[in-house]
Amino acid sequence: MPFTQSVIVVPNFLLVRSADHVLLGVSWSGLSITETRADGMPVLEAVGDDARLVLTFPPQHLAEETSRREQAAPQFLPSGSGTLVPVWRAALSGPSRLVFRLPRGTTLVPTVDGILQAVGRGRPIPPVSPPGATDTALELPWSMIFSVEDRLGGHAWTSVHPVLPVTVAGVSGLWRARLVADLPDPTAPAQDASLALRAIDRATAQSADPGFSLPLGMVERTRLADNARSRPAPATRLELTSLGGTLSAAGRWDAFEWEHEAVLGRDVRVRTVTSGVLYPLGHRAKYVELSERIFDQTAGHAAVLRSKYVLTVIEPVRHPPPEGPATRAFPFGDVEITTLGYPNIEEAAWQDFTHPVTGRVHRGVYFQPHTPAPNRRPVLFPVRCEASPGDVHFQLPLWFVADVSEPGFTSLTDPALAKHLADTVYTPHTVTLPGLSLDLVRAAQRGGGDVHEVHGITVKGSLQPTGYRPVLSALAVRLPALRTLLGDDELHKVSFTQDYLNQGATQDVLLNLVTPFDICFVGRSDRSGGLVAPRYRVNALSRTEGPVNLDVRPASGAGSIDPARLFPADATLLGFALKDLITDLKAPPAITSELHPGRPPETTMEWKGVKLKENGPFKPADGSTLDLKVTASAAGSDTSCTVHDFALVLPSPSKRLLQLRFASLSFTHHSGGPPRVQVGEVDVTFLGELELLQKLGEAVDLSDTGPRIEVTPAGLVAGYTLPLPVVPAGVFVMRDFALNTEISVPFDGRPVSVSFGFASRENPFTLTVLMFGGGGYLELELDHTGLRRLEGALEFGAMVAVDFVVARGEVHAFGGVRYEMAGSKVTLTGYLRIGGCVEVLGLVTVSVELCITLAYQSTTMALVGRATLVIEIDLTLWSDSIELDSGTWVLAGGGDRERGFAAPRAVPREAAPGLERWRDYQAAFAPVI
Repeated sequence: MPFTQSVIVVPNFLLVRSADHVLLGVSWSGLSITETRADGMPVLEAVGDDARLVLTFPPQHLAEETSRREQAAPQFLPSGSGTLVPVWRAALSGPSRLVFRLPRGTTLVPTVDGILQAVGRGRPIPPVSPPGATDTALELPWSMIFSVEDRLGGHAWTSVHPVLPVTVAGVSGLWRARLVADLPDPTAPAQDASLALRAIDRATAQSADPGFSLPLGMVERTRLADNARSRPAPATRLELTSLGGTLSAAGRWDAFEWEHEAVLGRDVRVRTVTSGVLYPLGHRAKYVELSERIFDQTAGHAAVLRSKYVLTVIEPVRHPPPEGPATRAFPFGDVEITTLGYPNIEEAAWQDFTHPVTGRVHRGVYFQPHTPAPNRRPVLFPVRCEASPGDVHFQLPLWFVADVSEPGFTSLTDPALAKHLADTVYTPHTVTLPGLSLDLVRAAQRGGGDVHEVHGITVKGSLQPTGYRPVLSALAVRLPALRTLLGDDELHKVSFTQDYLNQGATQDVLLNLVTPFDICFVGRSDRSGGLVAPRYRVNALSRTEGPVNLDVRPASGAGSIDPARLFPADATLLGFALKDLITDLKAPPAITSELHPGRPPETTMEWKGVKLKENGPFKPADGSTLDLKVTASAAGSDTSCTVHDFALVLPSPSKRLLQLRFASLSFTHHSGGPPRVQVGEVDVTFLGELELLQKLGEAVDLSDTGPRIEVTPAGLVAGYTLPLPVVPAGVFVMRDFALNTEISVPFDGRPVSVSFGFASRENPFTLTVLMFGGGGYLELELDHTGLRRLEGALEFGAMVAVDFVVARGEVHAFGGVRYEMAGSKVTLTGYLRIGGCVEVLGLVTVSVELCITLAYQSTTMALVGRATLVIEIDLTLWSDSIELDSGTWVLAGGGDRERGFAAPRAVPREAAPGLERWRDYQAAFAPVI
């Protein structure tokens, strides 16, 4: 980009000499004509101390487009022959000026030779910034405005140029003005004789690029201008011609390097090196842009500029900072980038940063390294983190943050930039890990809760006194304890608690759960000790207690937890709401794991000495407690749950029918064996309407009777049976009388229930008196909600047998009643069985059995009846049976007011000849509606 119009000097005269291509603009001030030569040329003389001579050169640099070596030409234009020619674009620089002060009395003849002689007698004028219309200003390279100094910091330089054409063998060389230092001390070292270029126009350096890639882009020019303004860049060769300038310069500063080789206005080699760090890890690195002119075969062997972009990590390993929040937020030791060189990345797409406080725009502060097109994607840097028990390897995208130091701003220490990078630029990157056991605390003495099974980490960055440092904003963990106990294999997202980050290993709660969840043993109490089914919400992970709920803990950290805030209604102990039984609660069950590489974790769930209080039917003694311990490891698993010293008053304190006092009730399970329920000393007391059974209960010591254990997926049942011997008393005989009791422990959270039975429906007791007989049973089941089931039946009747030699038979008649209550449903059933059998000479046998039942159903408030008749005939060579069923007959009530027998059950015609006539006969007795 040329100079702005305000700094362009319009020369008064144009010097042209075709023999050696002199083409200069010239102007002067402070000169007066003192005489005229014989040839008519005036002679000018410096009559004051401020006489100036200004030489204006044509553009000294051509900014050419550069591209990657493997890329095709950016454009193809048709040639005169019809073929396409690869084309690279370019832009001309503006003019350059050399300004000299002429000493008083210096004469000048306004010819090419005279002016060039006067330049040799002049002295350069010290530079100013920004340059004025009559100040020395060289635009070489494009959009970089320099002033010339000697390397010692003075302005003793001069222009060495031929006054007359240099001709050899009839050929004149190109005229050039070579700028050299004019040191007064001839003994000075040779390097001190070189020039120095001082940047004097930052605004021009920040001019936008012309729309294509340059060897020295706007960001690099700005960086060069900032550095070469305070410390000029040495130049070993600087020549100006009408065809362009020749430059050899190399500047090295703390955070930036620049090397430039240009011949006759065209770049040969340009190299820049920018120092910075890789965010968020903070490793120091250098970004190199190298552009070289090569004879490119893909461009028809034309000499074009090709560039390569290289990123090099110069600090492979970073050690952890001193103990503090940054160390705790990234629980690793040394952090190493294992690949140091990235020689084939895309050209940096530099991003500017506008400071939110000052409003100043800082150019080219950061960029994200990418692989080149067509598969453009962020570069993934391989990272090794020292961890316990083993190193962690992963890949991470990083951003390059350049070392930028400007008034009021330093890129690597500015909090506003750090916040901008963390909140806006760097997307927190989640790294997937293969379930590594990582010590997240790295304390001197490791605890079981310090090590977690980590499946992912989310990395962010933060600014610390030691520079940019990574932090883990989140981790994805699995909880082996819950996987072992509940089969929970979900990934849980967690983050470090602020208290731990601030205070370190003195804090017990290590991690916050981003999404709280429920630990639920409801319906799976076999995994939590059978007797208890806890359920509670957790939102954090403690180092000693495992999953915990911080919201229910006392604000002061001391005191008890309100069980009603922790446990919902479906969390139970023996079927009672857990929140109503626990008092003086210090913590929920502690669920912890010990992780060991290469073998299963050791998981423990323990809840010890939990004090219980009275609630409803549950009556604890003074020392009533709950103890729970579940362990699982490679050696096996053990479960133990015991409730000590309590009583159950059933169905409720206001309706006392039965009291069971337990010294203890225990559930145990060892791997490889069945679960067991052990009942300590039991005291059974019948109360109220059941007081008549008290003496029988006192005669039965259930604790001395071995239990019958039945385990199913639904629960566990411990049963006791006490058979009584046959009791004969004259004509009275009572047999099959047994006392049964069962304790049912469901695994789905339902309440524990107790049932008692005197005989059973399957095995009723019998009582015979001569030819009369009867029997029955009584069963009841209770839990804390009340009487769940009551069922009993009594049967009576007689049986008579006769034998007349040629014929014999029997006839019987029985009646009975059965009462059944299940919840709110009550069924009362009465039945009558009448039948007989006759056998004649052993050839013909006929038997008849008629059963009539009447039942009251409380749910439908209906009285229903049913009759079944079975007739069997055996004629030696032929036998058959007929069963007639009336179906259900609604006698009264119910939703169906129609009364009558249902259609008899269908019987195949071939199986019962004459059945149709029987049906006709039966239909004749059907009631008429």
